[in-house]
Amino acid sequence: MFDTSASNPFTIRNHSLCHNGEPVAFARSPNQSATFAPRGIILHDTAGRLDNGSAVRWFLNPDARASAHLTIERDGAVTQQVAFNRCAWHAGKSSYKGESGVNAFAFGIEMVNLGKCSKMRDGSLQPWFKGDYRDGSDGLHFAFVATRAHGKGWWLDYTPAQIRTLAAICQVLIARYDLSFIAGHFEIAPGRKIDPNPLFPLDSLRASLLGERQEDASAPTLLTDANLRRWPSYADNVIKVVGKGQAVDVIRSGTFKPLGHPEVWHLVATGDQQGWINGTLIDMD
Repeated sequence: MFDTSASNPFTIRNHSLCHNGEPVAFARSPNQSATFAPRGIILHDTAGRLDNGSAVRWFLNPDARASAHLTIERDGAVTQQVAFNRCAWHAGKSSYKGESGVNAFAFGIEMVNLGKCSKMRDGSLQPWFKGDYRDGSDGLHFAFVATRAHGKGWWLDYTPAQIRTLAAICQVLIARYDLSFIAGHFEIAPGRKIDPNPLFPLDSLRASLLGERQEDASAPTLLTDANLRRWPSYADNVIKVVGKGQAVDVIRSGTFKPLGHPEVWHLVATGDQQGWINGTLIDMD
């Protein structure tokens, strides 16, 4: 799917992206900070309107408290808003391989897309902001997909131009900054974020651009046999016993006092069930 042998039109000069030797459009977002040591790339959906510039304008608003290094439009056009030596505010509360605050060590790239849509009685597809879109109209194509990470919904595909642009940009970022991973927002903020949507070929992109260099982002595992509980306590609320070494998906975490002192507990998914497990029993690294 990704031709990494083709001539790449993108280069990086002074921490700015260039296309065919000329800087791409740059619209500086005020939502950024200086501390930054990039090791990877986080991919996002804008989950907003599809008209060119909509997401870029939002990131120019100080009240947004959000930004990305790059935004890729449906036609493949790209706008930079944060220099590559500065931290963009794209990840929010997040963790990668047990390390929190992913903004501090990963680039953020936004792809213009609607996010999850619902199918209405008249056949239209409606995102959260109540727009009216239709499968096959205006070159838009939707599919119904259900995954554990994304839930059930109708999703808009990504254009070939978007994917070509993204792959080429990721290639030059990896080479210039010696990056070791590409992850989706849903992987660093499970249960809170669901982008990019399940139609995006994330695994293929990683395999093509990183191969064996991609860091092992395997799920946390149990250090010993553990009780999966209906709520974070030691009451008679055990759902089942989960065996040592079992991988679990951490949905969210919290601090509770079932014995009078603070303990970290994690709401996890294992198999087709969810429940709470004491944090000391899970290997998060």
